[in-house]
Amino acid sequence: MADERDLAVLIRTGLTSPIAINLAESLLQEAGIPFFTMDQNPSARQDCVPSLGNWNVRVPREREGEAREILQSLEETQ
Repeated sequence: MADERDLAVLIRTGLTSPIAINLAESLLQEAGIPFFTMDQNPSARQDCVPSLGNWNVRVPREREGEAREILQSLEETQ
């Protein structure tokens, strides 16, 4: 796993579904992209129902394009 300092790029996603977030984590791991989860806001609320809020992640600069591609494909299907 990469040192946290190597994870230079913050990718803000629109992922809120626990299923999509779990899939994102699995796909990043399968692709061998080191990542660090930056934000899951458990206090975010939508229609008075607790939600996870948006899931944000840090990745290495040299893998940013590949990570964005994976995450964008998930956002489109969410």
